[in-house]
Amino acid sequence: MTPLFEALTSLEDRDRILCLEGDRPVTRDETARAVARLAAGLENANGVLPRIAIPRIAIHCASARLFLVGLAAAWWRGAQVILPATDREGYLAEIAHTHDLYLDDQAIEERLETAEGPPWSGPRPTPETCLAVMFTSGSTGLPKEIRKTLAQLEAEITTQDPLWRDQAPLEARVLGLVSHQHIYGLLFRILWPVMGGRVFQARQARFWEDLISDARPGDIIVASPAHLGRPHADLVSMARPSLVFSSGGPLPLEASQASAAVLDAIPTEIYGSTETGGIAWRRQRELGAATPWTPLPGVAVALNEAGCLRVRAAHIAGEAWYQTEDRANLEGTNPEGNQTGFRLGGRADRVVKVEGKRLSLTAVERHLAASDLVDDVVALLASDDDTRLSAVVVPTAAGWEAHGAEGAFRLGRRLRHHLRAFEEDAALPHRWRFVETLPTDAQGKRPLALFRALFEDRTAIPPSHQPIIHAEQRKGTTVTLSLTIPEDLLYYQGHFDGYPLLPGIIQIHWVAERASASFGLSPTPTAMSRLKFHQPILPGAQITLSLTHDPAKGSVTFHYASDAGDHASGVLKWAEAA
Repeated sequence: MTPLFEALTSLEDRDRILCLEGDRPVTRDETARAVARLAAGLENANGVLPRIAIPRIAIHCASARLFLVGLAAAWWRGAQVILPATDREGYLAEIAHTHDLYLDDQAIEERLETAEGPPWSGPRPTPETCLAVMFTSGSTGLPKEIRKTLAQLEAEITTQDPLWRDQAPLEARVLGLVSHQHIYGLLFRILWPVMGGRVFQARQARFWEDLISDARPGDIIVASPAHLGRPHADLVSMARPSLVFSSGGPLPLEASQASAAVLDAIPTEIYGSTETGGIAWRRQRELGAATPWTPLPGVAVALNEAGCLRVRAAHIAGEAWYQTEDRANLEGTNPEGNQTGFRLGGRADRVVKVEGKRLSLTAVERHLAASDLVDDVVALLASDDDTRLSAVVVPTAAGWEAHGAEGAFRLGRRLRHHLRAFEEDAALPHRWRFVETLPTDAQGKRPLALFRALFEDRTAIPPSHQPIIHAEQRKGTTVTLSLTIPEDLLYYQGHFDGYPLLPGIIQIHWVAERASASFGLSPTPTAMSRLKFHQPILPGAQITLSLTHDPAKGSVTFHYASDAGDHASGVLKWAEAA
């Protein structure tokens, strides 16, 4: 592996393609020149760099290419780089004290266009002096600073590369479904391809359909459990990847097997955290019990007295042990027979994994409590295998007034909107319970079981067949419905175990039913077109369904959407056109 700055500035490979910005190839030479030009331009950033001994520059970019240019330029100028986890306004306000200058895509492009004078020509920085500060959800609820040197990041890449390099052709491109602002995306979408001579796609794919037409045989896909747990129906037609990586949380065995069947590649799972980097890996080849984790080369593992995993490696804390809050059981050895494998058993603190993202329940509670509608709140996972966040809320007087006027559905939606200023979508609760007081036991404590009981399924009630319709509005030929998808919906049963997804055929059936009731059409359409299923509809989801009737064409255009974005859309057609 070639160190990052040597790979960027080497004259031998200057015409080699470094990345793709959409369809445009960008060479290493073009990138190196942009880094030098931006490094020179930073000197004139309103006097920030000359007046501060060690400036702190925050970088958040949609383009991985511009992110790399900003990262390398800041390090070259001796700055500490701050990597915000999101660019949400409320979140950036919380960490505003951590940096002196904020660079996004637009700011970097403007500085590249207006940079004056010769490119920066200072000495190449050493990896030990290049510091990146990342943020993760701490148990206190406040963003927790994690400091990593480029030397640590390069050490991890050097450690992992021998495991993967021979499993994909050198010409394989690296395509990413995850953000490069987090350590997993930074390592696998940028540093590994740059240091190893591979080409990476600068644009992050938001959904599977963004990759289906772009992928080539042998490409490498950097994904997450959230993506692999919801495979797109058209993946069977996508070019077969050589490697599929997943990190951010354990991938359920069923999801791993389903992904392997669709993609013809067993996902390679990487276990670790922002604090530690990579710790272990696995590929779940066997049916039955989940596969144990195998420590990465050079990683030693042990347990503390509480049964929580502790790890030691050069890229983590050198010779010192690092204590995690992950419960584990040591089990077996790796293929070389000189390391102990292990199985994970959940977190010991109030940090949970949702959609592959690490979330602080304390932070969610603190941000919700800042609303004038909330007096007290507890955020939780309603069961051990729940993949969605829930919240039990004691409303304020204003909150109860809103509850009475709007109902629980709309109040929950208002609180989700409030929370969105601070948290990513995975931290927005899907299920709500509004109560007069939070439940406590005889000692005045708040055991989790009491809160989970509020969400328990009432098995005496038969499964629902229809969504709950809260409101229906009609404007011209368009009907808009506000829906809640019942958690006990019959159609979730067996589709699939551990990952309940609303079948597309049921979504179309509901559209046909509502179109018949709203526009006087027959219950059965004669044709379908332009069907797209962007992301699944999960139990308890709060959905807006819009139907637009075109009498002349005998068609109804439908669109399922929620706070999470688009879910499905398409056109149904009836023979009885006007």
